[in-house]
Amino acid sequence: MSKIMVALITPFTKQNRVDYDALSHIIERLLQEGADGFVVCGTTAETPTLKEEEKLEILRFVIEKVKHRCEIWMGCGSNCTASTCSMIRRLNSYDIDGYLLVVPYYNKPSQQGIYQHFAACAHVSEKPIMLYNIPSRCKVTLAYETLYQLVHDFSNIVALKHASSDFSIVKNIKRDVSSFLVYSGEDELLDESIDAGMDGIISVMAHDNLLEMKRFLEEGRTDNVLRKRLKKEASIVFMEPSPACIKYILHKKGECENILRLPMTSITKSTKDVIDAYYKF
Repeated sequence: MSKIMVALITPFTKQNRVDYDALSHIIERLLQEGADGFVVCGTTAETPTLKEEEKLEILRFVIEKVKHRCEIWMGCGSNCTASTCSMIRRLNSYDIDGYLLVVPYYNKPSQQGIYQHFAACAHVSEKPIMLYNIPSRCKVTLAYETLYQLVHDFSNIVALKHASSDFSIVKNIKRDVSSFLVYSGEDELLDESIDAGMDGIISVMAHDNLLEMKRFLEEGRTDNVLRKRLKKEASIVFMEPSPACIKYILHKKGECENILRLPMTSITKSTKDVIDAYYKF
């Protein structure tokens, strides 16, 4: 594993508007720390609460801020194939590296439905596609057979973000299609993801400890003290639904307001007490 991409939060002002000053600061700091890429408008960005024009404005802002210094992937998946394809068509002219497309959620399609959904997206996409398998949120799982068929049929499906402790799909696709890229979506399973052969991670906790994560990888995971620290901090970041904890941590460090959009809420006092005691703000 070598790549660390950051699943960007969306900072909000006290008036509940997108805070571009805070976003600019966070992006610049992460670039200076060596971020390999940003995923814009993923779950961590509270994307279900963003209007379509806000999503596009955020993406345009990130493109202008990054200026080709790292990769940019845009989360534009949904559980409506027509809407997803429409967004892809709209974004094909944007200067980004590709799209992150989640397995359709809530309506629980069959494997054939999942295949046809991603096939339709691949047909209209003029950019690389990264599929996103996250069974805990979608309640359906991308089966290996479905993934393999999609990779075989569409050359622009080039990567998978996998957020699950079941690594069988990872090992199978790396065995059968060695050039296919797989990224972890689980900060708490960093070690296990490396052992499974993943190529990188799309991280939430990297907002706060990207330098430590990079050092851990560059030194060959030999620092057991750092390993335990990263494991602990990953568990803290996900004590409550993300991105509530990481927003609180960044707020305490003066980087953004501790504001989320409903139905997401700020963390409870008991969680704040745990975080404050650990980080000693």
